[in-house]
Amino acid sequence: MEITSKTAFEAWKKALSFVLINGEEFNDDGRICKEVPNLSICILNPSKGIKEPIEELRKFKKWVYPPIEEIREIALEKNSNPAYSYSYGTRIFNFQGKIDQINDYIIPLLKNNSYSRRGVVSLWDPHSDSITYKKDVPSLISVDFLIRDGKLNTTYYIRSNDIFFGFPANVYQLFIIQKYVADQLNVPIGSLTVFSASAHIFDDQVESIQEVLKSD
Repeated sequence: MEITSKTAFEAWKKALSFVLINGEEFNDDGRICKEVPNLSICILNPSKGIKEPIEELRKFKKWVYPPIEEIREIALEKNSNPAYSYSYGTRIFNFQGKIDQINDYIIPLLKNNSYSRRGVVSLWDPHSDSITYKKDVPSLISVDFLIRDGKLNTTYYIRSNDIFFGFPANVYQLFIIQKYVADQLNVPIGSLTVFSASAHIFDDQVESIQEVLKSD
């Protein structure tokens, strides 16, 4: 299934509605989960209203959602943060403490060949993540950067995507990384696509999801 929308907020609401209606239920560690496999969410203009899903979640009094500034800093921070078991920024900008995958690879690659199909960043570390009993492993597995029609398009593969609670922060972080690369390459931002192997919501989120779906 593919969802295409102009903005992140519109895409988020479409995805929530689709999973709510079409998701298959199963018990996930005591919580009822509704899942749609292999859901593609394409945001045609991620520069417009990318913060809106986060702002919507921060209206709820049931939880404390991280502020936008913190979410942004984590996305670009190459050093590990003790508050998190892992962070995407560390995996992307300082993988295994050995390589900055953006500044040392992606940007030089696309500057040299704007039509390259090798602009891929990997976050899964087999040495530390491929352990059967380990729970805290990245959901974001890879990022693909592709310049076409003079714009930087990005595709993100996420193995497990909580569409209600996780998607707003994730898609904002992904946009921040996309914008960073686009600025370094001096090209406009194109589409942002999130491919979720498991796009899901939880039964205890349904009431809140319905509130979001009613919002403008």
